[in-house]
Amino acid sequence: MIATGYEWAVARRYLLSRNRDVFISVTTFLSVLAIALGVTALIVVMSVMNGFRADLMDKILSYHGHILVGGYGGKIHDYEKLLSDLKGTDGVVKIMPFTENQVMAMNGPEARGALVRGIPDEFFNKEKLNVTKVLAGNLENAIKERGLVLGSQLAKNLGVGVGDTITIVSPQSISTPFGSTLRYLAYPVSAVVDLGIYQFNEVFIGMPLEESQRFFRLGDTVSNIEIFLNQPDAVDDVGPKVANIVGRRAYVRSWRSFNTALVSALQTERVVMFLVVGLVILVAVFNISSNLFMMVKDKAPDIAILRTVGASEASIRRIFITVGLVVGLMGIVVGCGLSALIIHNLQAIKEGIEHLFHFNAWDPSVRFVTTMTAKVDWFEVGLTIGIAVVLSFLAAVLPAWRAAKLDPVEILRYE
Repeated sequence: MIATGYEWAVARRYLLSRNRDVFISVTTFLSVLAIALGVTALIVVMSVMNGFRADLMDKILSYHGHILVGGYGGKIHDYEKLLSDLKGTDGVVKIMPFTENQVMAMNGPEARGALVRGIPDEFFNKEKLNVTKVLAGNLENAIKERGLVLGSQLAKNLGVGVGDTITIVSPQSISTPFGSTLRYLAYPVSAVVDLGIYQFNEVFIGMPLEESQRFFRLGDTVSNIEIFLNQPDAVDDVGPKVANIVGRRAYVRSWRSFNTALVSALQTERVVMFLVVGLVILVAVFNISSNLFMMVKDKAPDIAILRTVGASEASIRRIFITVGLVVGLMGIVVGCGLSALIIHNLQAIKEGIEHLFHFNAWDPSVRFVTTMTAKVDWFEVGLTIGIAVVLSFLAAVLPAWRAAKLDPVEILRYE
């Protein structure tokens, strides 16, 4: 179906610009541009969606873990023995016991609901705590000062920074000679961190585990144990092993169970976005078809002469199909180049748009994740290119068939 020999020479002649073919050349250029923009839109949009999905899942799993061991009644007794039993399990790379309690964080008249996590001392560093960035202070100072680590948005809402003091109020009351009262205590802010997800930054408070156990009167217990695996998808194999080790001492949940709706929504969004943006390419190939129909009409005398000197209908079809495919391939190449350029400079483009139009192009309160990233899926890129090639071929078939069926006698009669 591809032109060779003299057929390719004719196809190339039709593609090149000549003075009397200015209109055809302009429409060919517009066809290339339309395909390029369609391919660019699909690759860039899908890459940004892939980056968003990967970043979101990575941040959520780094906060909640791949497997969560929860205590009945909110407490795991003799958790150190359980930690010892879990260590060495194939596929497990990190285990972190912690407490988690709801509180009211106060700074003067400002008050916000928050979640206090009691974290072992050895996890107070950027890598083990899985924070995106330490914005102020030092994580290790929380151990020395019996201080707190605050999410960036919570610190902003309370109007505090490193060195300031906030009051933690527990909803669990204690009995005194004068009746029941709420437990509250003031703590210094040792560090402010970005966890990568806006909603986590709004509520996160990190506290040394021993201080958390003392303040919430938990004794020598923890609320949960997070287990991190070398691969999230390994949870299907490792999960049953962990459940067997834990037995009846606690219950076990995997990240799939508490993120089912989110995973399903992201997958659906991925498919729908591909179909919707893919329609741009479908619309673009109509330009190829209309351009070829105009070219067939303009080149009718040339086609008649080719037929009279022995060119077959198949040769004429191959010439115009080749023209359509070349236009499509040129658009695909340009589109791939544009998409690579945009993805490589994505952050700069985002900042430029924000500066030019004075609005936040990536609002973390809406998008969940705090940064905009792109992740190229080469299978999707290949699928995009394949779809564009097939549609370009199909767009050229009908005009090529029309050209092959032209009657040279009728055409030359009026020349």
